[in-house]
Amino acid sequence: MNIRTARDDDLPAIAALQTESWQDAYADVFPAAYLAHRVTGDLERHWRKLEIQPGDVVLVAEEDGLIGFIAIWCRPDPYIDNLHVRPCLRSRGAGSALMKAAAQQLIQQGHRTAYLWVVERNKRAIQFYERLGGVCTDQAPKDLFGYEVSTVKVEWGDISVICGE
Repeated sequence: MNIRTARDDDLPAIAALQTESWQDAYADVFPAAYLAHRVTGDLERHWRKLEIQPGDVVLVAEEDGLIGFIAIWCRPDPYIDNLHVRPCLRSRGAGSALMKAAAQQLIQQGHRTAYLWVVERNKRAIQFYERLGGVCTDQAPKDLFGYEVSTVKVEWGDISVICGE
């Protein structure tokens, strides 16, 4: 598996992978009609309009094509906005490898903490983040493309734990 910094020409594939991931992981969160018809356009527009700024960390994992990505916005504190792995390839180490590579890059940039919001019903993701040292600290509803979704905040007071340090 190769992990590298995302390029602008990766953004359509990132949107497609996120769509596939949402359709799998959020079948019990979003209406079926939304996941079948509208999510693709919403995510394509989102990634097309997105401005990745200096200091942000967007990495992709490749293995005969794109298999996962992580997007962290450092404005100023690192917010992990997305971590997605192709559903058929989950639990094979790509997510952990992306988290570790991103944490190492954040540390090199002088950051020590990070946080994210995860859909509360996504217990598998919450357990994954807890295994990497994340701590659930808060709960709040968030608007995701017009749908109110219950989310949980996961924080790392020291992101070096993600790297096993």
